Amino acid sequence: MKKILVLIASLAILSTSLKAQDAAVTDTPKAWKISNTIIFTTEQAYYSNWSAGGFSTFSFSGYYKALFNYKKGKHNWANSIDLGYGRMIQDITGNGFSDSLNRFQKSEDKIDLNSVYGYKAFADWNYSALLNLKSQFDNGEKDGHLASSTFSPAVLTSSLGLEYKKPAFSALFSFLTGKTTFVGDNRLLTSGILGFTEPDKSLYFSLGSFVKFFFQKDIFTNINLMAKIEFFYDYSKPFLDTDISGEIFLNMKINKYLTAFVSVQAVLDNDFNTTIQFKERFGLSMPITF
Repeated sequence: MKKILVLIASLAILSTSLKAQDAAVTDTPKAWKISNTIIFTTEQAYYSNWSAGGFSTFSFSGYYKALFNYKKGKHNWANSIDLGYGRMIQDITGNGFSDSLNRFQKSEDKIDLNSVYGYKAFADWNYSALLNLKSQFDNGEKDGHLASSTFSPAVLTSSLGLEYKKPAFSALFSFLTGKTTFVGDNRLLTSGILGFTEPDKSLYFSLGSFVKFFFQKDIFTNINLMAKIEFFYDYSKPFLDTDISGEIFLNMKINKYLTAFVSVQAVLDNDFNTTIQFKERFGLSMPITF
C-alpha cells in the first residue's frame, strides 16, 4: 500500500512540474494540457441481530486518473494514467472485523497506462503509434487460489496504424500490433491458471490486429461519460477467439465536494478465462482535481 501511495504522489508532483514549465512560456499557446484527479471512496454496513441476515462490511478505495496531452503543429501525443486500488472486509464470523478469520481482500486493483503518438496524415486522420500497459498492484484470489500477483500478468500492447481523432471521439486501427504478456510469479507459471503451462516460459508474444474506440464528453450539465472498447485479434488463432475489452464510466457531480459514479467493465479473453469477465461499481466519491 505504501508503494502505491508513493507512486501516486510522485506522478502528481511530476504533473505539477510540467504545468509550471508550460505556464512559464507566456508568449506562445500552451502545448501541454494536463489534468489530474484523485478519488477516495469508502463504505460501511453494520448488522446486529438483523432478522433478514447479512454481514457487516467495510471497504475503501482510491483512484488516480491523469491526462498529459501535447499538441503542436502536426504532432499530437496523448498520454493517460488510470490507477485504482481498494480493499474490503466482511465480518463473516459475526465476532467483529478484528477476528482473525475475517480478513481484507482487494476489491479494486488496476494499472492502465496508455500513450498514443500521432502525426497528421490528412483531414482528421493521423499516423499513430500506441503503447499500452495493463496490470495490477497486488495479489488476487479466485476460489481460494492465487489468480494474479504484482505485475503478473502484465500485458504490453504496441501498435502502428491510423487514428481518426475528434475532440470527443477517436478510433484507432492497426493491422500491425504486438501483444506481450509477462508473468514473473512462479506460483502462477506452475499452476497453469494463466495459460502458462511451461515453468520456464514467463513471456508470451502474439502478433495481430488492434482496434480501439474511445468517447468522452459532458453529455449533460455536470454529467461526464467515458466509454471505450478494444479488440485484439491474434493472427495465429481463429477469428472468433478475438479478445474484447469494454468499459463505461459515468461521473455525476452532485456538489463541490461529492460526486457519484457508475463503472461497468466487461472482458472476453480466452487466454485467462473462457467466460465473460464482468465488473460493476457504483458509489459516492470525493474527487480532488488539479
